[in-house]
Amino acid sequence: MLKDVVRTRAYQRAIEENPNDFKDKIVLDIGCGTGILSIFAARAGAKHVYAIENAEIALFAREIIKRNGFEDKITVIKGKMEEITMPVPKVDIIISEWMGYFLLYESMLDSVLWARDKYLVKGGKMLPDKIHMYLAALEDGEYKQMKRSFWDDVYGVDMSCLAPTVMREPLVDTVNSKAIISTA
Repeated sequence: MLKDVVRTRAYQRAIEENPNDFKDKIVLDIGCGTGILSIFAARAGAKHVYAIENAEIALFAREIIKRNGFEDKITVIKGKMEEITMPVPKVDIIISEWMGYFLLYESMLDSVLWARDKYLVKGGKMLPDKIHMYLAALEDGEYKQMKRSFWDDVYGVDMSCLAPTVMREPLVDTVNSKAIISTA
């Protein structure tokens, strides 16, 4: 996320340009990574931020938060959202950069919704709180054949038994716009 300037700045603006929403609030940052969203929330005036991260980056998040002078405002908790013990019964705001490929694939949306139902106060806020998804059908037989035939000779090794699996998993790729056969 950090190298995606458009996305990171959008989160920064949404948080830091709305200090009235964050002032004196308890914030939960799910999947905090480096802690960047937690820091934005602390800078916007949050009373306290609980930054949850299951991966080892949580250890670096603690150091980043300390180096930036927010260790009294942000608590990093390493673990899965559904398995940790929160130090507070409820939070006022949930923030998370939960999107995966195609918004939902390999995303953390399930954890965010679980936390919302368990910890968000009535009338609390979520960021983001809605998404828009646009789809268009496409057909490109040449593209599909190329993806399947790749497995016939992988560095001199026959891996063709994998070819049927190619179209089962989501794929992030660029396709020719001529292949689009519907409106969004």
